[in-house]
Amino acid sequence: MSKVRGLIRYPAQSVLETCALSGFHVISGIKTNRIIYPYGIRQSIKEFASHIHKEDTDLVTVGHASYHVYRYEGKLNFIENAVVLLCWDATQPMTLQTMRAFLSTDVSLSNEQILTYYSKRWAIETYFRTMKSNFSFNGYQIRSTVAIKRFWTLLSFTAMFCSVTGHGDILTGLRSWQNKKTESWIEFVYYEAKAGTQLDLIKNQLQAA
Repeated sequence: MSKVRGLIRYPAQSVLETCALSGFHVISGIKTNRIIYPYGIRQSIKEFASHIHKEDTDLVTVGHASYHVYRYEGKLNFIENAVVLLCWDATQPMTLQTMRAFLSTDVSLSNEQILTYYSKRWAIETYFRTMKSNFSFNGYQIRSTVAIKRFWTLLSFTAMFCSVTGHGDILTGLRSWQNKKTESWIEFVYYEAKAGTQLDLIKNQLQAA
């Protein structure tokens, strides 16, 4: 049976504990001041990284990019056993400034699998940002689980509908429907005015009075 995994930007200990209790694995970025224990020695990731050379790493390709990757597997301060990948873009020098670190609580995954899974996170983040800024996801205050699920279902359906309308682009589809709505208002005002409808009645029907 495949394992369920979650993608997180940076993990808090409480999040990791909750995921573990729920049977989830976590793949995330991890800050370089986190403590690891290579060879039983307590040190931060960035301290350990200063001793790594290119010949200690593996070259891993994800999509169209390649990375020099060092794999640490063992204890962290907040988890008993996990994988931490120290990564450098192959086109850049291996410095502490260019290094990024990633965590996987699923130690069975290869370096390529961990980085490939994590690469999907950006699409998820941009989707949620779109939901908040364009679909009012952060504009409603509801508390019950049922209400939250219903609201999220409606938003997801709307986003999917806009994506289909926009040929894969949610915002293109949304703008298309917004333009159609504006056009329908203009047409309504035009034909009502042409028919001699009083301005106050038009305002009332548009709920603009």
